[in-house]
Amino acid sequence: MKRLLRIFELSKNEQRVVLIVMLALVVIALIGYERRVYRVHVRTPSVPEAKASPTPVQAHDEQ
Repeated sequence: MKRLLRIFELSKNEQRVVLIVMLALVVIALIGYERRVYRVHVRTPSVPEAKASPTPVQAHDEQ
């Protein structure tokens, strides 16, 4: 078991590299998440305007 745990014994430089890589991965993941959540939809389908049907009084006045 001790031999297996020796892979985690890193020098200061190796620890620094691992820390930088981990932080870079977290930053990349957060940027990807933000882009996915706040994506600006370039082609939004246009919703036709709802027109209210005229009331019987308005329809009678137009004739």
